[in-house]
Amino acid sequence: MNYKNLLKDRSGVSPVIGMILILSIVVVSIGIIYTTGIPFIDSIKYTTQVSNAKNSFSVLQNDVLEIINGPVTGAGMGRITKVKMGGGSIFVEPQNTEIKISYSGSSNPVTAVPGTISYKYKSRSVVFENGATISKYSTGSYMEIDPLIYASDLGSGNIGLMIHIINVTGANSSIGGEGTGKIRTSFEGRGNLYSGEVNSVNIKISSQNDDSWGRYFNDTLLNAGLAPSDFSVDQSGGNVEIEIGVSGSGNYIQLSIYETKILARVE
Repeated sequence: MNYKNLLKDRSGVSPVIGMILILSIVVVSIGIIYTTGIPFIDSIKYTTQVSNAKNSFSVLQNDVLEIINGPVTGAGMGRITKVKMGGGSIFVEPQNTEIKISYSGSSNPVTAVPGTISYKYKSRSVVFENGATISKYSTGSYMEIDPLIYASDLGSGNIGLMIHIINVTGANSSIGGEGTGKIRTSFEGRGNLYSGEVNSVNIKISSQNDDSWGRYFNDTLLNAGLAPSDFSVDQSGGNVEIEIGVSGSGNYIQLSIYETKILARVE
């Protein structure tokens, strides 16, 4: 009769080791998915949602331009812009931001509160502010689409400066969650606030996106041919101040200030 030494019998070792290896691989795979796969998927969703919002606000800016030009083109005086919510929120805040424009020869500055329309998703925002579209990050902001503010070299040391204020009016409104949000905009009024020749212009803007406005004015004035000595841009603490002057006897700034009021709400 043959007897096996049970202590030395290894016939069941291989299957057990195999099961342990398979279980270990499964556990490690699940860990990798949770530590890298899910964050990667969330990152893609985050990037896609912000990109969708930027595209929608590009459409919003175009819709507002069509409303502004409506009386000329006959394109109509109202628009509805759709935004994929994706868990984010849309806010219409007519009392946000302020712009004050002073110029030589007048003691009554032009003051307006342009307001904002914004989409917020986690730490990112896309903002429509005074005709510009701005991407806002936790560390600052970047202007995606320029406002209706232009500077030009008129020759002989003279400057043209046109400022078109886009004033969002109405009551505060907001919407959040999933599905599709709608931003309804319509024409409310327009006016020519000033047009004439001046020697100097001072512009003060209070905005959470002051860094974007500071860069925009600095680049715009330099591109118009102004020397750094002809203007200054000071930006800090939610405020930006722009000083523009002309040097030389008889030189001037051809200043034009317009305002269009846009009634806005979300639904």
